[in-house]
Amino acid sequence: MHRIHHFIETGNPKMKINVKRGKLFQKSIIRVVIIMNIGFCICTILALLFLILSIIFALLKEKGANYVSGFNTLNHPEKYDKAYISRDMRNQCFIYFVILCIGSVLSYYLSAYVAIVAILVWLILLFRNFNLDVEKAFEKYLIQ
Repeated sequence: MHRIHHFIETGNPKMKINVKRGKLFQKSIIRVVIIMNIGFCICTILALLFLILSIIFALLKEKGANYVSGFNTLNHPEKYDKAYISRDMRNQCFIYFVILCIGSVLSYYLSAYVAIVAILVWLILLFRNFNLDVEKAFEKYLIQ
């Protein structure tokens, strides 16, 4: 009786087993996709963060220089071109956005390893512009 009732509901007495296996298979695929696309997620989150930062620096213009790390610790901040500092930070953040966005898209469609390459390129560019000496970091922004 149970088999007949089950056959009427599903049309196939073995369908219940197949449905369970299918759901288990779908859940494992979702888990694998989430684990495999961690690079995609990281690149996307960082790209959005740098897009927001570049928009903030673009909107704040000269006032954006006050939010650059180390600018407020300078001895004479009025000797530096604030608009140029803000514009340069906007451009750097936008370049980081483009690199991470390309890495995100390519890691989604090609391979998860592309995200690692994009993050390494971003880190190289980030640390290339990084200085521990505040005066040396801002010397290219001096007004002459």
